[in-house]
Amino acid sequence: MANSVDRPEINADECTGCADCIPACPTEALSMNGSKVIVSADAECSYCGECEEVCPTGAIICPYEIEFADETPQ
Repeated sequence: MANSVDRPEINADECTGCADCIPACPTEALSMNGSKVIVSADAECSYCGECEEVCPTGAIICPYEIEFADETPQ
């Protein structure tokens, strides 16, 4: 099932609950839910990918690529 907003996807089966991603998140959008990490603040997530980079098990995936438009006048 697709997310209603663009946010990282966390595979609960692969998440070990190490929480390395929580302090890596600059917007504090992640938190623990029992022994697993969740995106607890969808509106705060800036989709920067920091959580994906620090996850040692690869449980966090940012499946969308963000491209910035070239603002050079033509």
